[in-house]
Amino acid sequence: MYVKKCAKLLIRLILAIAPIQAFGHEPANPVTQPSFRQFDESEAAAISQEIKAFGNVRVSARRAIAIAERRGAGAKVVDLSFDGTTDRPVYRVKVFWNEELWEGKVDASTGVPVDDGSTTHASKLGEEDKTALAAFAAAALDLSEAVAIAEKYGSGKAVSAGLQFDGAKLALLVVIVSKGSLKEISVEPGEGRSRPRKTSVRREK
Repeated sequence: MYVKKCAKLLIRLILAIAPIQAFGHEPANPVTQPSFRQFDESEAAAISQEIKAFGNVRVSARRAIAIAERRGAGAKVVDLSFDGTTDRPVYRVKVFWNEELWEGKVDASTGVPVDDGSTTHASKLGEEDKTALAAFAAAALDLSEAVAIAEKYGSGKAVSAGLQFDGAKLALLVVIVSKGSLKEISVEPGEGRSRPRKTSVRREK
């Protein structure tokens, strides 16, 4: 059986790798109809270039998560995003471990951490972030598993992933690249052992 935990999926096409509604960002409701932003030519070109850069990396999102979680036993990645605008494409990651949030980079070609990053103690985080972390700690799914689910159901490769918490419900949002386009997939962790189910799909017209 591919997944032993129940999860609910919402798949929708998006048009940018710009930050998704994830940990540290304003919450949004993943089950409402998404709105689509219009991009000018320069923005569209930048997005295309970013997707192209991602197509050449050797390190997958799941591997980058595993590397980042080597910081210590119990370390969990809560946010990951690909950045292909630098000389060395990287994954920017946020890892929660030992009551601290570490932010750093993992080289997308070698898997080697790029620098020492920076650390923020949990006591200095905002209340929304603290609540989201608590919900994530109690969830039946981690980010790597959510990425695996999203990649299977979206038939693509994850380029970013993070937490979304609206005060009552936690969702793990994953953006994948599939056939040259981007899809945002919301995986809602839950109890049980049934397979995840796709609740709705919206495609660009």
